Amino acid sequence: MEANPRKLLDEFIPEAMGKQFVIPVYQRKYTWTINKQLKQLISDLKELIANDNKEHFLGTIIYLETNVNYKTERSIVDGQQRLVTMFLIAAALKSLADNKYRAELISQQYLENMSEPPESKYRQRLYPAVSDEDDYKLVIANRYDELRDKNSNIAKNFLYLQNQLSKLIETYNFDQVLFALKRFTIVYIKLDKHDDAQQIFESINSNGELLTASDLIRNFIMMDKSNHEQTMLYNNYWKILENTFDSSKKMEEFFRFYLASVTNELTEKKNLYTAFKRLYIEQKQQSDDELLLQHIVRYAKYFSMLYYDDLKKPREELEDYRVISSMMPAPFMLAISDLCFHKGSITEEQFYGVMKIINTYLIRRTFAGMDTSRVSRAFPVYLKRVKEIVKTNGYKDIEDIIIYVLANKNRSNKMALPTDKNLESFMMEANAYTMNLTHWLLEKIENHENNAKLDMSSFEVEHIMPQTSTDYWVKQAGVADEDYTNLVNTIGNLTLVTKSDNSAAGNRNFETKKKVFNTTLHIHMNNDLFAMNSWTSKDINERSKKIISILINMFPYLRAKRDYEFKENYKVYLSAQGIYAEGYLNADNSLTIYPGAQLLSSEKINGRVAKIRNDMLNNGDLKEIDGQLILQSRYTSSPSNTAELLLGGSRNGWDYWKSSNNIAIGDDLR
Repeated sequence: MEANPRKLLDEFIPEAMGKQFVIPVYQRKYTWTINKQLKQLISDLKELIANDNKEHFLGTIIYLETNVNYKTERSIVDGQQRLVTMFLIAAALKSLADNKYRAELISQQYLENMSEPPESKYRQRLYPAVSDEDDYKLVIANRYDELRDKNSNIAKNFLYLQNQLSKLIETYNFDQVLFALKRFTIVYIKLDKHDDAQQIFESINSNGELLTASDLIRNFIMMDKSNHEQTMLYNNYWKILENTFDSSKKMEEFFRFYLASVTNELTEKKNLYTAFKRLYIEQKQQSDDELLLQHIVRYAKYFSMLYYDDLKKPREELEDYRVISSMMPAPFMLAISDLCFHKGSITEEQFYGVMKIINTYLIRRTFAGMDTSRVSRAFPVYLKRVKEIVKTNGYKDIEDIIIYVLANKNRSNKMALPTDKNLESFMMEANAYTMNLTHWLLEKIENHENNAKLDMSSFEVEHIMPQTSTDYWVKQAGVADEDYTNLVNTIGNLTLVTKSDNSAAGNRNFETKKKVFNTTLHIHMNNDLFAMNSWTSKDINERSKKIISILINMFPYLRAKRDYEFKENYKVYLSAQGIYAEGYLNADNSLTIYPGAQLLSSEKINGRVAKIRNDMLNNGDLKEIDGQLILQSRYTSSPSNTAELLLGGSRNGWDYWKSSNNIAIGDDLR
């Protein structure tokens, strides 16, 4: 590694005569903007013009120099923004030169390798990122008028710099401006083949403007490749990802779910890059970059189909899936998509059948008010179970297998599929007006079994009995004033109307409201209201029950036809009071500790636990080694008994034993 200070325009670029600065495709696009960086740069330039003895430090440029076909390339690891900007400044100076000799000199010193023929790719001293290449070519070819129709930062920044430099030259003179520009300095770091460019890049970008995990992933995949290989991988694969996801944040979100779909474990966002790198290195031992990127791109297309694509006539299952607007089942549905659309293991009807099951699970949990914080981590676990079961049972009964995993296996834990009773109990009392899916539910009910479906997306949720209580409405409801607030927001008191009808209805009496509602495009649920003679708490509750009944009918409780015994050992660990042990939870909820586990030593341990330990010492299942009790053979008992053996005294093993996801097994999925 070599590091030195240099004046960027006066030394660093001219010294690279005959060489080419290459912005690798793994780098982010040129992102400097006029307001964020260039206005400040021009301000700094004015200070340099005003003070001939001053210099301004722009930052660091790190590059790796390689020889390709007897040509020298300087691949920029860090600092592309300031380097590209200085090349734009040089191009702007050339356009503003007062004679052709000065313009030619600028080209020779900064912009072109004059020894190369005009058609050579090495003619230009800068080879920009692929995404910026076309507009940079317009700059170099002096086709400035065409730049005005472009929206890239390359085009906008060049025109801005050209304009600002023109004003400065008019105020001062060309030589004075150029002399000031030559006093922008950098420190360059030249890497050699022994330096780990990716590690250095990661260290640099741990400070300042952070890269997203998707940026780091792109760099990791492409950094050790030649420029030719990088360009090929970018054009054939990575560009498809950029076109699919309009921001690096969305791409990062996809990678997180892609990784969960492959590994059956949802990684924390902060650990995403590290987890991806580990998986990629493992997979590359049996594959290559193109095959791995083909796999990623394929999954990206599934993700787009599930969440982004503008489908002309989407299946109802997909419409419902999107309305739920949940990324929680994304890892699961990505894997199911691959089974259907790539491997052909399941049919398209089975695919949508699975989607309907997922919708039912999420919709029921939503309308039963159940906690969703754990659901994101649940779906990779569900996916792992399904994969294990189909190894033995095949894909013929994939829908029944998934029902078994989601419903049957969760009946006794916090991830359970809500029963009809759960739904009715919650929805009868819930504030449905504030629930995200209430509009969708009312529209769904209106269009249920209706051949001529209405587009009610512009309709509004309206209270039949108004939110603001009046003597008239309290009397109508037949409830105490303090009970009015709870009753008014229940699902039975809500309907859909046009915006104009919503305003017209207001707080008016029931007879007037009925007439207003009846004009709203003949909505069936409002026609039913028109037939009512009163609107009491009993009427509201009856309507709530009817709506809940339709919801239950549309998304009925799920029961698997078969019992698919899940036989995978569920690995767990215990770490407390300086003691560490590993084991696994069995299908019958007993727990087995692996040999080598430590046991807490204390004179206070007595009673039943002390007797068990003494018996184990006598028969050799337990040994004292260097003053520490160490388990010598597997020990199986209940989670609480095993925790008591290790720690002494009464312990709730369901809290002490944790899964590999660091979740207490009492809260985790089995």
